[in-house]
Amino acid sequence: MNFFNPKIYWETRLATNPGLQGVGYTSLGEGYNQWLYRLRRRMFLEEAGSLRLDWARSSVLDIGSGTGFYVRLWQEIGVRSIMGSDLTEYAVASLQKKFARNEFFQLDIGAPLALREQFDVISAMDVLFHIIDDRRYEAAIFNVHSLLNPGGWFILTDNFLHATADRAVHQVSRSLNEVTSILERTGFQIIRRKPMFVLMNYPIDAKRQIWKSSWKILMYPARKNAFFAYLLGAGLYPIESALTRLFHEGPSTELMICRKRDPGTPGRSYAY
Repeated sequence: MNFFNPKIYWETRLATNPGLQGVGYTSLGEGYNQWLYRLRRRMFLEEAGSLRLDWARSSVLDIGSGTGFYVRLWQEIGVRSIMGSDLTEYAVASLQKKFARNEFFQLDIGAPLALREQFDVISAMDVLFHIIDDRRYEAAIFNVHSLLNPGGWFILTDNFLHATADRAVHQVSRSLNEVTSILERTGFQIIRRKPMFVLMNYPIDAKRQIWKSSWKILMYPARKNAFFAYLLGAGLYPIESALTRLFHEGPSTELMICRKRDPGTPGRSYAY
């Protein structure tokens, strides 16, 4: 029986590692994660900024805000109305101090909602694959749909495997077919999908085991030495920047943009 408690897990993880390492690749240190998040920043600003909304008048909800990395990027894009959320009390308290002009609250997006606001855009970056229960995962997508205005945008990252789901204690990487099916029958139109990483993150969707083994061997010294981890990230960053622009999909985390279909389009009601 699985006794994993996500709230306790994330309270502990964020309190122990309050920086990017806490929300990123914990075993590779803060230096390597700086380069990972530099890539995330570039990709997010390019893709979210391309939506051509009137950002000063648009409302955004960020789910699983963690350290506030994407809250700050929404501000950089020009959004004034930003609400942030997190599963943990620790993150909410920290975020409220860091972003005093914004509102933050505790939210379990896979549970029944008390929130009644509507938003133009919702982001859930590296959040949904941490919902290990399949019903709660589907409920989370339904909840996002219910919180969006008609025609609203949903930006998320996940692993979107071409094989069957890969299940770990605190993360489930589901298949592209499964996630696509849930999104479409909930009432979303998938607009596009782009690789967030090609080389710098674990290639969970690689077809051959040798690529996964090679990545682990490459990263082994970085796990042992923080300075080497930083240098490795610095060396891989320009190559990764080129590859993520060259390829349409990758073997690791990908960014997907969806849009809520217009009212009247057949959708799906979710029963808790």
